[in-house]
Amino acid sequence: MLAAFVAERKIMIPKLREMPIFILLGFLGMFCNQLLYILGVYWAGPNIASAFQPAIPVWAAFFALVFRVEKLPPCRALYTWAKLFGIMCAAAGAVGMTVLKPGSSPAPTPASNTTDSPALTTSCHFSPKHNTHDTIVGCLMLLGNTIAMSFYVLAQKKFIFNKPEFRYSDTPVNVTAWCYIWGAFFMGAASPLAKLVEQAQCGVKADPWTIPLEVTYPIEYAIFIASALCYLLITWSTMQISATLVTAFWPLQVPVALLLSYLVLDDEMKPVQYGFCGLIIVGLLFVVWSNYSQEKSNGQTKYVPLSGSVQTKPTNDIMSSEEA
Repeated sequence: MLAAFVAERKIMIPKLREMPIFILLGFLGMFCNQLLYILGVYWAGPNIASAFQPAIPVWAAFFALVFRVEKLPPCRALYTWAKLFGIMCAAAGAVGMTVLKPGSSPAPTPASNTTDSPALTTSCHFSPKHNTHDTIVGCLMLLGNTIAMSFYVLAQKKFIFNKPEFRYSDTPVNVTAWCYIWGAFFMGAASPLAKLVEQAQCGVKADPWTIPLEVTYPIEYAIFIASALCYLLITWSTMQISATLVTAFWPLQVPVALLLSYLVLDDEMKPVQYGFCGLIIVGLLFVVWSNYSQEKSNGQTKYVPLSGSVQTKPTNDIMSSEEA
């Protein structure tokens, strides 16, 4: 809310009829997306979880056409096939870099999770065996994670930014704030519930609000940078450009993460990974060119600045229910 007041000079309180969309976005994007990803990492391991993330732009492109968030492009147009080719290239490059990333090792066994930390020895911590059953469960969680995130971006575009009559159509920071409030509500409600389930399974009394000191800084980074700031940038980008173009940049997470691992953790990159990185960049160039060509063929494209003063609106999306 403070960011909304600073960036947009106002804090907008949703009316009762506007609240359901924020509840839906908070539940899908903030709660389900992150919860299912964490469960996917837990059951299937980080390597499989990373390999699933490039599926987000694929799901977004598919559901954008199914639910008519974007117009069906002509099959004979070159930019249609360029966008499809670019999304597949970026996704394939990200999966390739993930599978071949250095330092990949089997998921830890229960014995390797033992520690002398009081925060971990006072309760029962079950670790999956990462057998076929656990991997399938984890993959189902990650499938839900990628679909939830694609629905989050598409729902914002269809129900908020494609409707000029909606009060929040030019206030992305307020949209992010209210989505985050409801997402935090669902997360807060799930936290004690998870502890109660752990207590019932392990027979150990657990405090749902106790956070070990050593994870305080990672949690603060996850809240303010990896979560709040990233969701704000996603929302602002969704207001400016098409949903498929927003999600097309998801595969860039993989090369950026590997680059940081190389610079900070001294992990060595394999030569073939540079090729996959180039494949991601080429794929994104195809998508950007396709989006530009489609907007040019549909007419002049206009944008909404962060200040909130509406100058123009994109033409490559379905802008109103009448066009739908």
